[in-house]
Amino acid sequence: MPRLLLTFAALCLLTALWPTGSAAEVRGKTRTTRPDVELVVTVAATGLGGLFAVVADRDEQIRLLRAFVASSRFFPEHNGYFFVYDTLGVCVAHGSNPALVGRSLMDYRDGNGFPVIRTIIELGMAGGGFLEYQWEKPDAVGPHEKLGYVLPIPGTDLIIGSGLYLPEIE
Repeated sequence: MPRLLLTFAALCLLTALWPTGSAAEVRGKTRTTRPDVELVVTVAATGLGGLFAVVADRDEQIRLLRAFVASSRFFPEHNGYFFVYDTLGVCVAHGSNPALVGRSLMDYRDGNGFPVIRTIIELGMAGGGFLEYQWEKPDAVGPHEKLGYVLPIPGTDLIIGSGLYLPEIE
């Protein structure tokens, strides 16, 4: 159990310290880059996969996952958050909109008709990747363009992702 707590603490520490990471300084304002998005999702997916390898109980895995996602904020202005879906399109955890948790969103399409969650699941099941879509931005009105990156959590049927609202990314 101490190894489990150490792994979970390391994941939380990573996200708490992320603002000092590899973001580039642009016109006096810190900006997050595409590789930053990929790195933070990769570290989270890998860490959670390791954590779940020693926690066999699915309910406990979900409890730990939700606690991690709810407390994780990262990137220079703490505007980064995670979202997690199962392969059926059910939202398992969401860092900015917990009201989505438990809802099946497989058929959700953004304002352009793009199948957001279906694409997240397909990319995750294929090993991961980037996608662009529209999503409601926290503390803003209306949908905004977003660049997302998703990966499967090893050993599970879960897909974790994060992203940045455009043009915040360089």
